[in-house]
Amino acid sequence: TELMTHKINVNVVAPGWIDTPGEHETFSDDLIAEAAQSLPWKRLGLPEDIGKAAAFLCSDDADYITGVVLTVDGGLRFNHCRPDLMPREK
Repeated sequence: TELMTHKINVNVVAPGWIDTPGEHETFSDDLIAEAAQSLPWKRLGLPEDIGKAAAFLCSDDADYITGVVLTVDGGLRFNHCRPDLMPREK
């Protein structure tokens, strides 16, 4: 609340599994492909996905948003939900 008096927004971007070179050094391509297929969007996140979320939170469009954790995980947290509640494929 100390920063609120100065109109400074404080937010957090919480990324899910992001497709980076480090992931490919750590995990096999087969494991990465399998993990991606288990996600609702059927892909790992991209660095650009995180960048876009961060850019939004830094923009004037997010001026009234503060104190939030913006989860950018392609639905990873929904992996154990009922299928009829999952996002529909386009």
